[in-house]
Amino acid sequence: MRFLFMVSLVCLAFGSVASDTPQSAVNSLFQAMSHEPQKKPDIDKLKQLFHPEAKVFGVHLKKGMPSLMSLTGQEFIKLLDKTSEKGFYECEIVRKIQTYDRFSHVYSVAETRFNKGQTNPDFTGVNSIQLYKADQKWQIMSLYYQVENPAKAIALESGKSGVCLN
Repeated sequence: MRFLFMVSLVCLAFGSVASDTPQSAVNSLFQAMSHEPQKKPDIDKLKQLFHPEAKVFGVHLKKGMPSLMSLTGQEFIKLLDKTSEKGFYECEIVRKIQTYDRFSHVYSVAETRFNKGQTNPDFTGVNSIQLYKADQKWQIMSLYYQVENPAKAIALESGKSGVCLN
């Protein structure tokens, strides 16, 4: 019992990421990405969440046409490692998880706001997150996200705008 208490204290002291389930890993991802104005994402947490071999793919619309970005997890984190003038608040509103043994797939719909208190999101996107359980913790192997195309609405099915899951 004393040993578990000491391990818990060490984890708290060094900012360990709770990723003992796919749900906790995804919660940590959205928490790490979100930040106040004049701040940056929690880079240390992101480094723990992404597997060293992770890949990130993102689709954005440029002049109405889809543009695919492909990065390693380390490149993605490096891209985020800067102070932002605006805040960035991720609010996950839909999540579907499928898990088999050491593999998990998460389909997620998230809203992004630059002002924490605003009612409507600045944009909405879908995410496909693949996780692998390595050394008793779940890590992101790949993240594919696509910012919503205004011509194709995202079906929320079980979610509600502005009601965050985490």
